[in-house]
Order: sequence, then structure tokens, then C-alpha cells
Amino acid sequence: MTHLTRSQRTAQRGVVLFITLVVLVALALGALAMFRGSLGASMVATNVVYRQAALNLADNGVQLATAAIAAKAAAGQINADDSVNGYFSAIPANEPASYSDAAIWSCGADAVCPTAAQVCNSNTACINEVNKGQGLTVYYKVHRMCTQANTAYNGTSATGVANSCALTITVGSAGAPGASAAVGATVIAGNPKLYFRITTRVDGPRNTRTVTQTVVGLQT
Repeated sequence: MTHLTRSQRTAQRGVVLFITLVVLVALALGALAMFRGSLGASMVATNVVYRQAALNLADNGVQLATAAIAAKAAAGQINADDSVNGYFSAIPANEPASYSDAAIWSCGADAVCPTAAQVCNSNTACINEVNKGQGLTVYYKVHRMCTQANTAYNGTSATGVANSCALTITVGSAGAPGASAAVGATVIAGNPKLYFRITTRVDGPRNTRTVTQTVVGLQT
């Protein structure tokens, strides 16, 4: 039977302690890696939720802008710029590099910033979601898809340039009032459908920013 000396026993205890420390460090690093992984997954999931909420509100902004266009058409005001209410009667000659640039959005100057109640159509749950935490802010602006501002779709600008617009015409029947008497001539019935580009921007927590562009047509 072999008996260990005191120095040998001390050396063995030192080796065991060292191995134990190495194992503990490895376990700690593994736990830290798992925590960082779960934290990253949680942040990604939260960001996806914020982005989806922003997209939903962008759709609401499009609906508000569409209603505003219809109101302008009913009042005979679609030919004139109204930048205070985010309405422009022509596409910009020089489009901005990016519509996500905050510098080109100013509430009450060149864009509309509807309230939470307006965006949510007074739905309490939606309003609470919009106002929760850092909140969500909706902006929108409208461009009539024409080349000349402050000009009727079939008119000429103050500088003598004929307006050109994206539109759809309805073909009527021959012999209608105002129709051409020429054989085979196209007969236009009523006013054309003009097209408008609605740009929305929604800002939210964690630097969430969603920009959408939607084209809508309206019989004017």
C-alpha cells in the first residue's frame, strides 16, 4: 500500500482546484454566451414587432391622405399647392435622395402629422399602442403625379409649359355632348382619373423608421 506524503497530497489538491476553476470559467463563459444569444433574439423579436406596428400605422396614414385628397377634389382644390397640409400639385423636379431623411419632413410646413386619435380613428387600443413608451409618430405628404404645379391637368403653366399628368380617361359613346364629329375619334366621357403618390413615414422606438409610397387614383 502506497502512502502519499503531505507535499504530494497538497500538490493533488492544487491540481484539483485548478481544474475546478477551469471548469467554472468554461461554465460561466457558456452561460454568458447563452444569455447574449437570448438577449439578441429578444431584441430582434422586439424590433420586428415595432416595425410591424409602424407598417400598420403607415397604412392608416395612407387612408387619411386618401380622404384628404378626396376632400380637395370635392372642393376643387387639387390644382393648387398646399404645403402646410402636405399637398403638392406636382412631382418634385428633383426628388430627394431618400424620403427617410428627417430634414425633408416638417409638420405643418411640408407634411401632415396626424394625432394618435386621427391615425387610429379614435380606437382606444390603437391610441394606447401609439402612445406607449417612446410612442409612434406618423407623417404623410401627397404629390399629384403631374409635371407642372398649380396647373390644371390639361392646362399650361404660368411659364407656358403644358402639364403632363398620370391619368386614366373613360371612353364614352359617339355623339355625346362635346364629342368630335370625326370618324373613329375617341370620345372622352367625364373627368379623368388622376393619380397621386402618398408618401408616409413612421418613427418609433429604437430608431425604427418606416417609409412607404402608395399610388392612388381618384376621379376628379
